[in-house]
Amino acid sequence: MRKRLIPLLLIFTLLLGACATTPVDTSSQPADTSSEASGEASLETSDETSSGESGEEGNQPIVRPTDYPTLCGNFMQPGTFKGYSADKLKSHLQTMYDVGIDILILQWSFENTSEGVTSVYYDASFESADKASLYNDSGKNLLGNILKAAEEVGVKVFVGLNNNDEWWQKGVNDKAWLTAQTEIGVEGAKQIYDTYKELYPNAFYGWYFVFEFYNMNATQAMMENAAYLLNGFRDELTKLDDSMPMMLSPFISSSGPDPEKTGEMWKTVFSMTNFIEGDIFCCQDSVGAGHITIDQLDGYYKAIKAAVDTKEGLRFWANNEDFNQAVWGTAPLDRFVKQMEISHPYVEAHITFAYSHYQHPDMGKMGYHQAYKTYYETGKLPETTLTAPEVSYELDEAGGAVTVSGTLQNPDKTLQGFRIFKNGEEVQTIDLSAEYGKASMTFSFADYDSVEGGKAEYEICGLDYYGNQGPATKLSVSFTPRNGVNVAEGKSYTMLKQPEGNYPDEKGNAFTDGKLGDPTYGDAAWSGFLGKPEFVIDLGEKVNGIYAVRLNTLGGGSAAIYAPNQVTIYVSDDGENFTQVASKTFAADVNAGSLNVVVRNVTLPEDASARYVKIAVATNQSWIFIDEISVYAE
Repeated sequence: MRKRLIPLLLIFTLLLGACATTPVDTSSQPADTSSEASGEASLETSDETSSGESGEEGNQPIVRPTDYPTLCGNFMQPGTFKGYSADKLKSHLQTMYDVGIDILILQWSFENTSEGVTSVYYDASFESADKASLYNDSGKNLLGNILKAAEEVGVKVFVGLNNNDEWWQKGVNDKAWLTAQTEIGVEGAKQIYDTYKELYPNAFYGWYFVFEFYNMNATQAMMENAAYLLNGFRDELTKLDDSMPMMLSPFISSSGPDPEKTGEMWKTVFSMTNFIEGDIFCCQDSVGAGHITIDQLDGYYKAIKAAVDTKEGLRFWANNEDFNQAVWGTAPLDRFVKQMEISHPYVEAHITFAYSHYQHPDMGKMGYHQAYKTYYETGKLPETTLTAPEVSYELDEAGGAVTVSGTLQNPDKTLQGFRIFKNGEEVQTIDLSAEYGKASMTFSFADYDSVEGGKAEYEICGLDYYGNQGPATKLSVSFTPRNGVNVAEGKSYTMLKQPEGNYPDEKGNAFTDGKLGDPTYGDAAWSGFLGKPEFVIDLGEKVNGIYAVRLNTLGGGSAAIYAPNQVTIYVSDDGENFTQVASKTFAADVNAGSLNVVVRNVTLPEDASARYVKIAVATNQSWIFIDEISVYAE
């Protein structure tokens, strides 16, 4: 997981795209054949590809379908895989090769700031003056292992160079900064080329330009600076080896110019660039990141295709996103296929961000992988075979919470999860792809919103990996909830443990301000903790009839974020001497591979009276994210 995202409207430069906004690296935070013809790069991406002939597995050249779109390439972020051995990477690549993916883009091979190089993922040789104080080379074997595995399997690798998060603030407005990034990036490229090209001549195929642009209302100066940055890399890489193509993957956003103006912007930039024959403009479709709706894609791809055609030798590919940033989960296959189908008339090939992270069995995504394999082999999305689930509920009348549980048989191994509707509106999607292969699957959903009028109608249905929805089971719940209010809203509190630095309580009132966050840790409403947080809320005066405490948390296991499994409540009149009045242990949060809002509701056995309420929260898993604490009293 990377630092909290910067809101799009606050950035006035060319800024990050879907790949950059996808924190799949959970290593340290909640959860990130070449042509022999000189001067000409050649990469076959349709029908047959000449790969794998020297591989130990005896891979035959991939023959891709010609009457429907399929993938040929995939992105990989280094942090997630830096501990993989060459053999494990070989298995990882072979799994993708078996579904037609024989191109790997390592998104970056080292990271830097203005202070210097911070992390490397290859056997680097930077001078001490170029190294930041926190220089880390624990992942230095990754690129060598990737190239060794790729050479054996028959996979071509595009190597990304330096990734600097300052880009998201700097953009193309600071030419001196752009020059510095080019210099350090090119230095890294020379080291990488000298170390690995002769060892892995077939696998080490091309370069990836890390810094991402998007369609913005750019000034002439900004477009000139964008071309300056591109040429800074392209010119030096051409001198190094003019047979190796360079790929870049900008993204599109409906908040930027319309398709026509977007195309004109790129025509202007292309007119100033020194691309060589075979370089690849691989446009992110931005559907997964939510920068655009799927029905807007055709117009943008058509316009960008026309712009690419003005640059001789430049190739146009699609980077179709296979994730859903709203829940940091994998997109259903029907949506992903639709993205490929829309872009297909305009592009030569399709890659994705990122099969390695969102569809690969190594990430617990066997069901998604098997679904894509079926599509790859047949070109069809099978009809659903799902039945209606068996459901039941438990009612916490004092706390006003309903817990809906259910089970659904899964004989065909196609069940991906459940959708839950309340009074006709969807309130939860539960991803259980990490449990692929089970004969049956169960779910539990806590509806912490008090049931208006004491009644609610639920519908629960199963989902498969193809995007099909099974028949629903209906459930009616009626009760008379206690007529209490949240007496903690707007009140002050103290914490015995502060949140981690990247996920702070920025204004000191996040837990009682009444504002609920979306199910993504990038939402500033959430604060993240490692360990056991404790809160003492000052209600301002002694309050009678305290009957329940409710915590709004994140769960689901994505980026190692789980809902807490124990909440203990204490009360006090003086803020110093506390008495325990309730404690509840919850079942361990299910690792569903995506984030969702999970509410931990604790009803007191007897009503309490107090001015101060202490809430102690614990987990035996990993990160705890909280955005609101409510104390109910009549």
